[in-house]
Amino acid sequence: MFRSVESVLGILIIIGAGAVVYDVLAGSRGLDLGYFQANWLRYARAVQVNLLATSIAFVVGMGIGFLVGWARSTRTQPIRKILSDFHQAKVQGTARGRSALAVTIAVAGVRHYLRRIADGYVEAIRGTPLFVQIIFAYAVATTFYPRLAGVEFFAGVVALTINTGAYQGETFRAGLQTVHTGQVEAARALGLSRWGAMRHVVLPQALRLVVPPLTNEYIGLFKASALLYFISVFEITFLSKQEAYQGHPFESFAMITGIFLLITVTIARVVQYFEARYRIPGLGIEPARD
Repeated sequence: MFRSVESVLGILIIIGAGAVVYDVLAGSRGLDLGYFQANWLRYARAVQVNLLATSIAFVVGMGIGFLVGWARSTRTQPIRKILSDFHQAKVQGTARGRSALAVTIAVAGVRHYLRRIADGYVEAIRGTPLFVQIIFAYAVATTFYPRLAGVEFFAGVVALTINTGAYQGETFRAGLQTVHTGQVEAARALGLSRWGAMRHVVLPQALRLVVPPLTNEYIGLFKASALLYFISVFEITFLSKQEAYQGHPFESFAMITGIFLLITVTIARVVQYFEARYRIPGLGIEPARD
């Protein structure tokens, strides 16, 4: 309860500081309260574009992130060791044994390269700004599909998807590696296949562990969707820019600030509730006590 009160007080302090800054900048101009009443529905419709782009990118990126996280969490052997084993398989053993060992080594080689590809993807995306990725995706989309309806929105969603896929990949990797390997070995000893151990032992724990960071990722992605304004996607920031040019700079940006704050705080609180309700004791995700 005290944490909630402190959060409310913090928000009120920020609002008060913003009011002081506004009073200094706007002076006697005053805030047009009628503007909010007359235009809130337009902003509500515009923010739906942000939510749609964020949700599509997040869901598709979750699939990419899980595969990337799985690839990065698997154990691989150095390529030199793989080639050495392959050479020994050709020299030693029966033909049938050599074939079986060669298949095993080939699978190990594929896993090795898949992990390296996943590593490169994550490093490339996390090492470049999202703004640059959006501009690049827009340039590629308009070059190959210049007449595609909604090409701006499509390019923006692709950029957001590729970006969040890399960050979610790190989240899933951490979640999968948190589950102790002894549990997987015990599941295999009981007769479960590798996929069965992943499905019944690892995933139920890992998915609950990644809920908090994935929530933060969704909120961050939602706020980052405001960058789609730079490629002319008609979302809430694009609308506020138009309204600012028409003589309502303070009202328009105060409106989007309030909307973003309302949505992000609501999402965070709802997820915190379900996280506490379905937590697994002993996994380090128990709610903090006031």
